[in-house]
Amino acid sequence: MKIQRLFIYPIKSILPVEVTLADITSEGFRFDRQYVVVKAPTVVSSAPVEHLTIKTTFKLGLFQPSINDDWSELTIQCKLAKSDASITLPLTPSPLACLKAESRTVSIFGTAAQGVDMGDGPAEFFSKHLGIAARLLFISGNGRREIPGIAYIPKQLTSLTVHAGHNFQPQRIRFADAAPFLVTSTASEEEVRSRLPEDAREEDIILRLRPNIHIDVGDEIVPFDEDDWRELVVTPASGDKQQATIRCVFTCPRCLSLNVDLSTGTRAPRERQLYGLLAKDRRVNSAFPHKPVFGQYAFAAPNGATIRVGDWVTVTERAVDVLPATRGRRSVMDGRIALHKRKRMLRLGRGNSEAHPLRPASPAQGERL
Repeated sequence: MKIQRLFIYPIKSILPVEVTLADITSEGFRFDRQYVVVKAPTVVSSAPVEHLTIKTTFKLGLFQPSINDDWSELTIQCKLAKSDASITLPLTPSPLACLKAESRTVSIFGTAAQGVDMGDGPAEFFSKHLGIAARLLFISGNGRREIPGIAYIPKQLTSLTVHAGHNFQPQRIRFADAAPFLVTSTASEEEVRSRLPEDAREEDIILRLRPNIHIDVGDEIVPFDEDDWRELVVTPASGDKQQATIRCVFTCPRCLSLNVDLSTGTRAPRERQLYGLLAKDRRVNSAFPHKPVFGQYAFAAPNGATIRVGDWVTVTERAVDVLPATRGRRSVMDGRIALHKRKRMLRLGRGNSEAHPLRPASPAQGERL
């Protein structure tokens, strides 16, 4: 197994920048989801502004970002625009510019962060091409947001403490929904591709599935094997001794962003809507039984480590032992059986708090993420 593709999303909900290497930080890959597009407030208020998301604003899928060679500038191009098609801004604004800018609060899944307004230029660009009065914000304050509990446990509105591992720094997120990383596999990608009509299978569907780390698992690993991954070790192909650890914590419930047609910025035809195609048999997360699952939310360590395309990946720990014959297309009942097995092992004393990657940890056990 090896890293096949890496993605950074400088602006939440628009297309990614595909890179050959990326640095790990406490909030995900460096530069990931530092910016967010929000609805322009119509009145002066201290209330949180509403952020725009591709699951409801499909036109966000028309914006293609790129980063210049010295990683100082971010250019966003609107693919279908006939005029004023692009804008360039700092990849990371200067502290002085942030200090002078107006600050607004953004709340995503119940946890908030401060964002500074990048001014009228970006606002006019996004407003024109989205057809919505919009503003662009860059994350400010301490540059991070708490992990939202509701993204993992329904009705838990407070932030979540997760025991990710003793070697992990306290991790939070920027403007990502729920975790610093999303991990997917090529076997699962190809299985989902096979569900599309034959004339639609040339699409690069991984762009709709929006991972950060996409792993080539070869021909011997079955689709959706990543459902059971708990820990991965990434070893540099270059021979560098510094390894990285990826801790998979939760199978990712998906939203209607899977239904976007990235070529038009509209809803895809019904036969190409990945949400429905996955919902037939991929509702395997018992916490969100009505949502299809694809990929794993994850954390990574150590800070400062670099992951590169071509690096080797080893699964060093699994959450559940599942026979190969039972993997592949798994039903809701399969997920419930797996959950029952975990609970039974804990009752019999064969597991502990570390046997469940989403068991809330006490301050003595875990770190605030």
